Amino acid sequence: MEKAALWLADIFSESGIQKYIEYPDYIQNYTILREGQSIDERNVIGYIEGSDPELKNEYIIITAHFDHVGVGEVIDGDSIYNGADDNAAGTATLLGIAKYLKLSGKLPGRSLIFAAVSSEEIGMYGSKYIANNPPVSLNDIYVNFNFEMTGHSEDLGRDRYMMSGCSFTNLDELVKEFEKDSPISLSDSTISDRFFFMSDNISFSRIKQEEEIIFGVPSGTFGSSVIASHIHTPSDEVELFDFENMANLVNHFSEMILWLSHCKEPVVWTNPGFKRIE
Repeated sequence: MEKAALWLADIFSESGIQKYIEYPDYIQNYTILREGQSIDERNVIGYIEGSDPELKNEYIIITAHFDHVGVGEVIDGDSIYNGADDNAAGTATLLGIAKYLKLSGKLPGRSLIFAAVSSEEIGMYGSKYIANNPPVSLNDIYVNFNFEMTGHSEDLGRDRYMMSGCSFTNLDELVKEFEKDSPISLSDSTISDRFFFMSDNISFSRIKQEEEIIFGVPSGTFGSSVIASHIHTPSDEVELFDFENMANLVNHFSEMILWLSHCKEPVVWTNPGFKRIE
């Protein structure tokens, strides 16, 4: 995990992602207390400053977890759980968006925070740590875009992807407005709402709870695998990826985030059980 974090920090630097003063090497250290052990872990975090004077002090935080489950039960003679789709693919998507912005020269309106997070598989500790120790005020975060499992196309078909939590916010409506003339589109999924609670996006959406109301930042997880047989098995191999489809999705998500970074419409909770944190 330490080697992976340092590698990611190098790619952040090459992609033009800027460093926060408090994280001069892009590394946000934290400690997990688990099963009587103290475990040192780290997230990788940086930003691209927005260009719109009215919007640059608002932020879209883009996340993906870069841990997996490691060595596990032997299946067909293999015990290495590679985690290619879950979640090297999501991490590559995050990096691809930064690279797209650098190569295209296009500038976001709102500022973009890039955060590769750790320890998702054992309790989303990395994203929870950032959500409770953000580099900017939570009030100023416009939305969280989380990427997970973007390497396959057989579940939903090519040029299709899922967003979690479509009934929780109006983010899906904004996405569909962006996509009205695009061949790539959001797919309706029967597990969209359930998946909302299963990935790092929920760390930002569930900061605290008072009685029946949950306070947090609107969010969604974007991916192209839904319930796939390769998840959490040794067969989660990069050779199974549909790279052409994945590249198209990266380009699409990059343009989507650029569009949203200039969007004047707020992202709001539509589920009465959630409110923006203040």
